[in-house]
Amino acid sequence: MTLFSTLFYKILPLYFNMALGVIANKVLRTPRDPLAKLIFFIINPFIIFNGVLTTRLSWEILSLPFVIFFICSTLCLLFYRLSAYYWEDRTRDVLAFAVGSSNTGYFGLPVALLLFNDQGEGVYIMAAFGVTFYDNTIGYYILARDKEPFYKSLFKLLKVPTIHAFFIGLILNLIGVQVNEVFEEFMSHIKGAYTLLGMMILGLSLANLKSFRLDVPFIGLTFLAKFLIWPVATLCFTLLDFLVFGLYDANVYRAIMLISFLPLGVNTVILASLFEAEPEKASTAVLFSTAFALFYVPLLASFFFR
Repeated sequence: MTLFSTLFYKILPLYFNMALGVIANKVLRTPRDPLAKLIFFIINPFIIFNGVLTTRLSWEILSLPFVIFFICSTLCLLFYRLSAYYWEDRTRDVLAFAVGSSNTGYFGLPVALLLFNDQGEGVYIMAAFGVTFYDNTIGYYILARDKEPFYKSLFKLLKVPTIHAFFIGLILNLIGVQVNEVFEEFMSHIKGAYTLLGMMILGLSLANLKSFRLDVPFIGLTFLAKFLIWPVATLCFTLLDFLVFGLYDANVYRAIMLISFLPLGVNTVILASLFEAEPEKASTAVLFSTAFALFYVPLLASFFFR
């Protein structure tokens, strides 16, 4: 069996989980918000805490959130400027946010749990923190600047549970705290729950959408940015480091490349709805990019993760 087939069949069950979310909403009328709170306030912080705590840290790995944040912000601001030649409404704002973000949580983290060892998972979580920071600062400001002042987005960031889990895990790691077998077994259950419930949340979110709006130029630009420019930018970064600087190892390369392969983030839909920034267009783009990622992620991963 080829590496593509192996990865495809590993990732395919995630879409079955997403389908279960759609069925749960349509048949059982399962609400999304209680499940989302369970993941957001309990399960996800444990995943982040464990990943940071068990990762062998170095200054190079600690720099990863800043590298990813820089890439996210650069793409966001670049497409914000470029889209001004085509759109003058809120489409411009949601496009800029979308191309800078990635579904590093509900989609990317289960994939990372499938593909990487413990060290690789931790490195991925460190890198993905850069996307979280972008979503709640530059990205949030782009969508909210007509509704809320910038300081509110920073205050909101301080209340995110995963931020607390990240820094607690980081501090305990730096002072040398070790996990025991009981905690490792507990985390194996938490990881399984996240893999199942995270994609069910995505299905519940899509099932709640009231309408779709197919804007071909919008979807085309998001696909161009997310599935071409993102991978090319990160590939150039990894090649430059590999050939010239030699700061990072293979785990880092895999982590940042995986982030560049991922579909549009669900936060695009949530924030677009919150700030009335073309939520129908955002929903359609997220749905198409998630479907496309089923084939795209295994294809590129099979090439770069050999």
